[in-house]
Amino acid sequence: MILHDIMYMLRFAILAAVCAAHGSCLSRVSWSPATWQHLYALLARPVVADHGRAPVAAFDADGTLWSGDAFGALGAELVRRGLVDREACERVEVEYGRSQGEERRKWLLESLALFRGLSAEDLVDAGEEAWGRGDGATGLGATLRPEMSDLVNRLRSGGWRVLIVTASPAEAVLRGAQELGIPEGDVPLVSPTELSTWRRELWAHKFGRCEQVLGVRLEFDPAGRATGLPAPSMPLTWCEGKAAALDAYGVVGGRLCLAVGNSMDDVPMLRRAQAGILCVPRGSTEDRWTGEAEGAQRLARVAAEEGFWLHEATQGREEYLRLAAEAEASCES
Repeated sequence: MILHDIMYMLRFAILAAVCAAHGSCLSRVSWSPATWQHLYALLARPVVADHGRAPVAAFDADGTLWSGDAFGALGAELVRRGLVDREACERVEVEYGRSQGEERRKWLLESLALFRGLSAEDLVDAGEEAWGRGDGATGLGATLRPEMSDLVNRLRSGGWRVLIVTASPAEAVLRGAQELGIPEGDVPLVSPTELSTWRRELWAHKFGRCEQVLGVRLEFDPAGRATGLPAPSMPLTWCEGKAAALDAYGVVGGRLCLAVGNSMDDVPMLRRAQAGILCVPRGSTEDRWTGEAEGAQRLARVAAEEGFWLHEATQGREEYLRLAAEAEASCES
């Protein structure tokens, strides 16, 4: 046991030294020692971007990058503006949250029907408002997980391409992507053919180049109004469709080096990656995003069976700061 502890500490020290040399100072806060070491080793690897093909990390959004629900926040804002029916929106949220498999897919499609008749600008503006103004102390922005923001920053500064792959409408997560710095300065893998010129200009005006947000693409009629259906030219970014969307965007071969999710819906994407992280709520046996039969205990078993790294994620900035203070106090004592 003593020899095992010595080897563990030695490996830890070597990884820390290597990553410090690479500038990959990922915070230890909230990460388990084992997962932190895995991530440090990943960040320390030399990045080879032949022909501009950098390694790719794909993140789910709701319940992964942030603990909140982008669709729910968007829907609530649209209800507040009188653009969506409150009862219909609440029903979709409840039924989607407790369903599984094809039943969940059905409710995902029902959620898109809520947006029928709205313009892309309606959705983008509502998504921006739902995120929260100012310092992000309120709204969806308050649930952004600092450890995920830190990881995204380290990956991007290390030369990785970071994508968001989510079952929420792309318009619902664009503001969060901007907060994470994902759209800024990246060149899209392809130009999605289903986006009209005026819609690209709208997105570019508000969020820069953001084709690296692979969310559910809504279909728009010639007048620029949502039909309530997904765009037929792109895979539905749910379950197996997340992996299909990555294929459609040119993420082929061994380029998907890391995938991060929080539910059984994300497992197909994680299986495609060289390394996968499954997030569960810290100190809880329930997860509102994974359905009644897909709680944290089941995800822990799946992570062990599939060889994924398990992460007990924070609920947001407040919990993260508390954990950081506890870690600092422990070091001082």
